Amino acid sequence: MRFKNTPWLSALLLAAGLSALPVLLFSLPVPVYIPLLAASASSLSAALTAERKRFWAAPALWMLLCAATLLLARDGVAPLLDSLLTAWQQLHPRIYPAYAAADSAAPPAAVAAALASLLGLWSAAYARRPRPVWFWTASLLLSLLLLTFSPTASPWQLVLGALVLLLLYAIRFGRRGSTAAVRVWCRAALLLLAAAVVLTALGDTARPAPLTSLQQHLSRTVQEIRCGSNDDAGLTDGDLTSAGTRRQSEDAMLRVTMSQPGSYYLRGFVGEVYDGSRWLPQTNATLSANADTFYWLHHDGFYGQAQIVGAAQSAAPEVLHGENRITVTNAAASSRYLYAPYETMPTSPTLDAAAIGDAAQYAPGLRGQRSYTVLAANNIIVQYQRIAAGLTSDAVLPSAFLQTEGAYNRYVYTVDTALPPELDSFLREKLGAYTVEDGQRHFDYQKAKQNILFYLSTYATYSESVSPVPPGVDFVLSFLDGAQTGYDVHYASAAAMMFRYYGIPARYAEGFLVTKDDASRLQPGETLTLNGTSGHAWVEYYQDGVGWLPFEVTPGYLSAMEQAETYRSISGLVGHSSRAQESENLDAPQQEDEEPSLLSFWLKYRLKILLFLSVLAAVVLLCLFVLWLAWQRKKTARRKAAFLSDDIPRAIRTIYLYTMDVLLSQGLPLRNCSPADYAQDIDEDLRQEYLSVVSLWEEAKFSGHPMEESQRQRALRLKDEVWTRTWRVSGPLRRIRLKYVLFL
Repeated sequence: MRFKNTPWLSALLLAAGLSALPVLLFSLPVPVYIPLLAASASSLSAALTAERKRFWAAPALWMLLCAATLLLARDGVAPLLDSLLTAWQQLHPRIYPAYAAADSAAPPAAVAAALASLLGLWSAAYARRPRPVWFWTASLLLSLLLLTFSPTASPWQLVLGALVLLLLYAIRFGRRGSTAAVRVWCRAALLLLAAAVVLTALGDTARPAPLTSLQQHLSRTVQEIRCGSNDDAGLTDGDLTSAGTRRQSEDAMLRVTMSQPGSYYLRGFVGEVYDGSRWLPQTNATLSANADTFYWLHHDGFYGQAQIVGAAQSAAPEVLHGENRITVTNAAASSRYLYAPYETMPTSPTLDAAAIGDAAQYAPGLRGQRSYTVLAANNIIVQYQRIAAGLTSDAVLPSAFLQTEGAYNRYVYTVDTALPPELDSFLREKLGAYTVEDGQRHFDYQKAKQNILFYLSTYATYSESVSPVPPGVDFVLSFLDGAQTGYDVHYASAAAMMFRYYGIPARYAEGFLVTKDDASRLQPGETLTLNGTSGHAWVEYYQDGVGWLPFEVTPGYLSAMEQAETYRSISGLVGHSSRAQESENLDAPQQEDEEPSLLSFWLKYRLKILLFLSVLAAVVLLCLFVLWLAWQRKKTARRKAAFLSDDIPRAIRTIYLYTMDVLLSQGLPLRNCSPADYAQDIDEDLRQEYLSVVSLWEEAKFSGHPMEESQRQRALRLKDEVWTRTWRVSGPLRRIRLKYVLFL
């Protein structure tokens, strides 16, 4: 069934959407109305002159104007490229080159308008002749763009992209019925706009927890396919939900060759963001916002992964004893990371000047890197107190190193001290209040470490046979206030939260250990094989000036590595305002059940409550939808039953209206005319039969006299033929629409 089509409106809508979407999605420094007006004007001029003799004149004029604008205002491209890189940086945080514009640069709006006018010309051409290759190319590119930038896009931007995709589809597949296609598009637009309003009002809570978990699971699956995993080493890459019974393989994971054998923590994964069930790397938004800071830090030769060596070079060079070349061959560990010691030299080729955050060292390449060499100093972690003393020896004039370190210090205290409210309340109750010395931002390092060791050694039991923490339950809270049994993953996670409670930046780390016993058996150049039992998780804390330092809290590992200090006679918490009272609190049974706090109950069970309410709301909505669907189907059944009513005139009127609804569903343009005038839009072989049924409908509606069964059968034959043809040419989606949207 073929209907007339006027494509100028479709071209205008498509041009407006295509021109506005990049401006909003990439936050281009251009008022959105400028490219929108340029695209709309070019698409309208091309669409309205498409049927004229010199149809090529308008597009040619626009293309000449665009070429001239791009030639004269080419300096305006730089700000647009910078905005594109900034948007990309929020997804893949790295330091990208900046495109500086000249002082007399043309405004980027001129370039944006020129490019938008080209989109307008394409929109007009597509609306006139929606070729399959154009549709599929544009749809795939737009879908890829929306999927790529969906983590940073607002609901409004995603809705706009969806509307453009729907419009592309409507123009391509609604060609034979443009009116119906645009009508369906308008309905979808209203629904999507309503969804955008709701999502915007909900804000961050609009993203369901199951969706976040699914995204993280898919991301981890992709990483495992690319680079493998550390499951054979009993390491979880921060996924605490999989921390069940410990299993470590005897198979080789890493092979390490050192020119100067020594004991090292070979750090891989670093977790900075704790969400109750997993440790995650720092968020892309945070890293992107600090790109300038790390650009200048790396420009000055400062790297967070090599900070302790830089501090030693600045304040205590006597603790350094040459350069250790450590060659690592990755046999079966995750190749996503470059496992490197804390003593990495600032000149090591493994350091990435374009990276942001200076946490884990990620391996380049699609499949990671299986062999590399790290330049490192000797084990100077045990000398950190000497280095710290050297840095602060001149209290009047801070060293150049400390002036540079100050920027990284501010970043660390901003992002690595976050503590969930429920954990803060719990630790305040168990560890007690503490005092901070004047001029300090945190509790005393030594006292904090002693208290952490005391609490974990007193109230936690090491065991590798544990059950995974149920979903929705805080991992650290379950360990400290529940089972109180676990292994290094549990101890390190709890210690990181305790450090943060004391105001000290802390992170969760995973990797492999070269113990002091391993080092004592090695000769220079000899290869050490580390199997799965060498995998380990630990906490690292930030010592002002010195940098990140590993701190061992897991029983059985305290003597495996060289330590700067030992705690042999820990008898209780120190440094608190009321030690005796706090010790009594630690030993006394808890009285939480006697005076339950509504806030505590909410903090502890809020995830379960929200999940229950979400499931309940989904079930209610599903029930309402099923009831509405059943009601609509019942209405349809009553309507079709009227076809065989004893009141034949009423039956003929119902049959005719149903037939018209089927025709309208195929795109019959609804006009202010008599029913007979629609015959010109009907297939030629059905026109006479259609006109005959129109006469029957007029007779049934206006005459008031009885009608015969044969007349009803004529109306039914036309109805059946129209429905059969409509169903035959409809695809699966359109058939679903006919049955369950239009209820025909």
